Amino acid sequence: MPSTASTLGRFIADLMAKHDHTNRSLAAAAGVSESAIRNLLKVGEEKGAKDPDARTLSLVAKALDVDALRLFRLAGYIPPEPSAHSIRADYLAEMFDVLPTEKQDAVLGVLEAMIDQPERREAIQEMRQNPENLLAGIDLANPGLARTLANELIAEMQMKHANEVTRIRPEIKVLQYIWKDLPASTQQRVKSLIEHKLSLDYDPTMVDPEWRD
Repeated sequence: MPSTASTLGRFIADLMAKHDHTNRSLAAAAGVSESAIRNLLKVGEEKGAKDPDARTLSLVAKALDVDALRLFRLAGYIPPEPSAHSIRADYLAEMFDVLPTEKQDAVLGVLEAMIDQPERREAIQEMRQNPENLLAGIDLANPGLARTLANELIAEMQMKHANEVTRIRPEIKVLQYIWKDLPASTQQRVKSLIEHKLSLDYDPTMVDPEWRD
């Protein structure tokens, strides 16, 4: 029976029991530290748990034979799957999609004028500037997405040096996105984060890696 756990810690604990894993055996199978596993088990269950590293989540997902996206959702890296509460938003999105381009721009213009948060306003501006790109502004509208994409690329491509961003190919899939479909501005943000992170002394088993400015 699949786990119905609503927290990352409980979900991983259920999978560990299913696969007869201890903290030590899972850490060895995933190639991470035992402290990283202990922290994962606390997420959503205890106060003070550190946000898990996307690379650690990917490695643990492989060791437990589970879709990494499930762990990313439970960790809060990406939005939860649609529910009944999103019906109204889905309906409005459908209405927006059938509007002519000039009317879509008018609607976005009104939203841009009404929204106070700078990052959301910037996302709308990017959507208006690139109406043909359906993913325009996606990393701005979803804070933390660029960092998650960067972490996932580092893990999947086993990058160790900043100049390895040149290895990213248009057809590569990261999370549910195809690299070539991401806006150029998003690609540049992700590459900059990768270059920045790999220029630091990086330990892939760290629970809470720093992204120092």
